[in-house]
Amino acid sequence: MHSEELTRFVNEVIRSHELATGLKPLSSHQEIIAYGQQQGFDFSEAQWNLYYEREFSGLSVSIQQKVLSADPSHWSWAFRQLTAWRAMLMEGADS
Repeated sequence: MHSEELTRFVNEVIRSHELATGLKPLSSHQEIIAYGQQQGFDFSEAQWNLYYEREFSGLSVSIQQKVLSADPSHWSWAFRQLTAWRAMLMEGADS
């Protein structure tokens, strides 16, 4: 089960422009975890992995392929990892 802190982190990224901006340079799940922890959210790597895997497994194959093929060096990579964060991207963000 994922922690309430992880859910709070995911939601606060949506609400806070400053937190969201901090996702832009991140290019791995480890970096997202460390960023959340550095911002004061108390969740573990195992909790993140479970949260991510549960969500990912519920996606359509085409969306899974888009998530997996996202370029980690592109500023939008971290946003593409979770549905709630993908919804923040404007159309054409990957071009």
